[in-house]
Amino acid sequence: MATTGITNGTLIAIYKDISGTLTKIANATSNDFTITKDMIETTNKDSAGAKEYIAGEYGYTLSVEGMFEEDASVGALISWKEMITDLLAGTAVTIVMTSNVTGDLKLSGSAFFNDLKLTAPQNAVSTFTASIQGTGALTVSVIA
Repeated sequence: MATTGITNGTLIAIYKDISGTLTKIANATSNDFTITKDMIETTNKDSAGAKEYIAGEYGYTLSVEGMFEEDASVGALISWKEMITDLLAGTAVTIVMTSNVTGDLKLSGSAFFNDLKLTAPQNAVSTFTASIQGTGALTVSVIA
């Protein structure tokens, strides 16, 4: 049943679709989704002093922050090692942001990992950040 009311951010995660199975990025503490649409200026001498625009192309990015864990211990989840392997190979992956609850919003599309950072401070938890660049169309649907 679809989630109702204000949604707890803990429910929403970024997944990699592996042969139809949504596999969550391990140990995430925060994730973001941004979509932007280019505005093409059409202002001309007949615009009565007001700028005018038409909508152009759109693009989307995702980002995730989390706690670093070695590949062997994350089990069936997506590890930092898997993300860096996809980045280095230039592999397009199907990325999904959702609560994974039946009836809830599902944002999905083809994407590339384009920026990874691993931080290992003295006497503190090692963390990572990943930026993901969408390519092509974004699909807006619901979890079935």
